[in-house]
Amino acid sequence: MKTCWNFLSDKAKAVARDAQAAVVEARLKVEKLMATEAHIEKMRIDYVDRFNAAQKEAHQISDNIAYRQFLDHLQELKGRVHGQVLHAELQVANAKAALTVAQREQAKMEAMVERDMRQRAELLAKSEQRAMDEAGIRLFNQR
Repeated sequence: MKTCWNFLSDKAKAVARDAQAAVVEARLKVEKLMATEAHIEKMRIDYVDRFNAAQKEAHQISDNIAYRQFLDHLQELKGRVHGQVLHAELQVANAKAALTVAQREQAKMEAMVERDMRQRAELLAKSEQRAMDEAGIRLFNQR
C-alpha cells in the first residue's frame, strides 16, 4: 500500500538522482574546459617556439607583429577559458551542495516511510491482540 510518505520518498529519490546528474555534468564541463585550457597553453608554447625559431632567420617586422598579436590573442583566450573554469568549478560546488541537501531529504523521507511502516505494523499487532483478547473473553464467558 502506497502512502504519502512513499510518494514523497520517491520524489526525494528523483531529486537526488537529478542532483547527482547535475554534479556529473558540472564535473565533465570543468574537465572539458581544463582540457581546452591545456590545449591553448600547448598551442602557445608551440607558437613561442616557432616565434623564437623565426627570430633566428631573416624576417619582416610584420611577421613579428603577427606573431605577437597571435600570442596575445592566445593569452586572452586562455584567460577567458580560465574564467569559465572558475565559474564551472563554482557550479560543481553548488551542485554538490544541492546533492547533499537532496540526499539528506531523501534520508528523511526513507526514515518516515520506515516509521510509518513500523507504526502500521504496531497498530495491526495491537488490533490483532485486541481481537484475540476479545475472542478469549468470549470463550471464557461461554463456559
